[in-house]
Parts: sequence; C-alpha cells; structure tokens
Amino acid sequence: MITKNIEVLEKALEREKQARIEAEKNLEEKTSELLKANLTLRKVINEKEIQLHSLFQTIVDPYILMDLYGNVVKMNDAAADFFGYDIENEVFNVISLLVPEDVPFAKKTYYRLLEKGAIKNYKARVFNKNKEIRWIEISPSIVYDEKGKPTFTQGVLRDITDRLTIQKEKELLLKNLKKSNQELNDFAHVVSHDLKAPLRSMNALVSWLQEDCLELSEDESIKENFELLLKKIDKMDHLINGILKYASIDKIEHPKKDIDLQEVVDIILDTIHIPENVKVIIPEKLPIAEGDKFRLHQLFQNLISNAVKYADKDNGEVSITYETKKDFWEFQISDNGKGIPKKYHKKVFGIFETLDDHQNSTGIGLSIVKKIIDLFDGTIWVSSIEGEGATFHFTLPIPN
Repeated sequence: MITKNIEVLEKALEREKQARIEAEKNLEEKTSELLKANLTLRKVINEKEIQLHSLFQTIVDPYILMDLYGNVVKMNDAAADFFGYDIENEVFNVISLLVPEDVPFAKKTYYRLLEKGAIKNYKARVFNKNKEIRWIEISPSIVYDEKGKPTFTQGVLRDITDRLTIQKEKELLLKNLKKSNQELNDFAHVVSHDLKAPLRSMNALVSWLQEDCLELSEDESIKENFELLLKKIDKMDHLINGILKYASIDKIEHPKKDIDLQEVVDIILDTIHIPENVKVIIPEKLPIAEGDKFRLHQLFQNLISNAVKYADKDNGEVSITYETKKDFWEFQISDNGKGIPKKYHKKVFGIFETLDDHQNSTGIGLSIVKKIIDLFDGTIWVSSIEGEGATFHFTLPIPN
C-alpha cells in the first residue's frame, strides 16, 4: 500500500515538473517575441523621431515650441540662429525675447490664444542674437494632448522688418509725392494767374503802340516787328492756358457715365478749323465709353487737332479707327503729314516738348493727352514713317 502511494506521488511530481518545464518554455518564447516586438517598435520610433527631426529642421522659418508658461521647450536651427540661443544648454522664457514695451500686449494676445486655440498674423518686436530690434509676424496655435487638454503653444515666425521698412518708406514717398504735386499745381495756378493779367496789359499796350507807330510811319519792317511781337504774346497766352489745363486735368472731378464717342468726335469736327485740303475719315459708329465727357473731349480734340495741323499736304488726310481687343479698345488717329522721327516717339509726350515752332504749339497738348490716358489706366504710343505721316495709338478700357 505504501509502495503504491509512493508511485502515485512520483507520477504527480513528474507531471508537475513537465508542466513547469513547458511553462518555462512558453515563457521564454513569449519573452523572445516581446523582445523582438520591442526592438521593432523602438526601430519604428527611432525612424519616426529621425523623420520628425528632419521635418522639424527643414522648416525654413524659425519655429518655436513653448509650454503653457512661455518657457521655450524646443526650437529649430533657424530659430536658434535668429535668436542666438542654445536650446540644449539654456533655459529661457519667450518674454525675454520681446521688447519690454510689447510684453503687456503679448500677454493679452496669449489669453486670446488660449481661448481661441489659434491666432493669425500676430506682430511683435523681438531682439535677435545681435540685440537688434526686429519685427516678426507669427500665427501661434495650441497643441492639445489626446484628451483635448492644452499642453504646448507653437508657431512659425517670419522676420518682416524689411517689408515694413519698405512699406513705410513707400507711404512716406507717396505722401511727399502727393504734397509735391499739390505744391506744383498750386504754383502753376498762381504763376499762370499772375502772368495772365500783365500779359493782357502788354497785349493792349503793344496794340496801341502799333496803331500810333503805323500812323507816323509806313515802314513795313515796323509793321512786321509788331505783328511778330503780338504773335509771341499770343503764344505765351496759349502756353499759360496749357499749363492751367495740364495742372488741373487730374484735379477736376467729373461723374463717370456712358459717353458716346461718336457724338464727342462729331462735336469736335464741327468746332475745330479743318482746312479745305484736309479730309477726315471716321468709322460709321464709334463705341460707348465710360468716363467723364470733359476729359474724353480733351483727349480726342487734342489728337484730332494735332493730326489736322500736320496733314499739310495738298491732299491731307486724317483717319480715326479703332479695334476691339479682349478688355479694351485700341484707337488710332492718323495723318499723312511729314511724320515724326523715331528718336522723338517717346519724347513727344513730355511737357513743353514740340517738334516745330508753330505759333500755337505750346508743347503741352500731347502731355495732357498722356495724362488723361493714364487716368483711364490706358497706354499711348506713336508709330510713324518720316514723309508718310504719323499714327497715335491709345487704349481705353471696355466698360464691364
């Protein structure tokens, strides 16, 4: 009986031993699998860390990561180079980067950031590594954990100092330019007004002297000299009127409305002097433009009068044509006169520029035309062959 019990006990111990061996074997296998999984996971994590670090450093602009207290946790190389800090060995707060006067506003902005989660185009002044004050623009945002709790703030910043400097200089330049233009216009009006009164007196005085002298002498040279003097006075009067027109062309405000260019041209042709030797050819119908009638009338009258004046051949001819382009009309006003040398093609639009010494040529007409075209955001140019005539091309926008 005792022997039988011993055998049973030995078998039980053997089963327990085998079970323990089997369990240890399974444990070793599971441990090996777990180690392999850990190695694989660590490899993946390392690869992701390398990828994230590479991505982090490839951001061209400075990038900063901060905790919720403003302590800088991480920054890329661009940020470290801009601010001159060693993030691995230095601990600092974003407040130390800001110009002291901007700190109160920065704190208010931070509370808005916590409330909204992100802010666009926040501007502030900071110190760079050379302790220079620079303007930066940043669009900060909150980084949340998996439970939706705020953990960090981050942002990519951009140095906009040069841009703001250029913008400020541009605004100052435009302000000074506007002031200079106003002063020049005021000067032109004052000078023109002060000149016209004595010019009228001079014209009357010369006319009286001419009458008195011609009564005392029949010398033709005296008569010619007086006529020449009166022509010069008349030219001066035209010049002063031209200056006044040029100075006021962009100052007079006229309401924009639809203008029938056919009607404008018909009125001009009825009012200007056209010699019998000059034939004017116009289309059956000109388009309806948008603008003010006063400026459009000045534009066409100056160009048509100019063409008529230079179409001085026995069979003088002036033609007005136009073409419809994508979003504008291109007009051509041509004459078959003596033409314009190529070296003057750009120069003719300058103020006081004239190609002849004609009595009524003040050199202002085409400069007024150019100024009007500029007001319409158009362009104007001239093409010409000497001895065959000239064509003035200009564009006007087609109304929407």
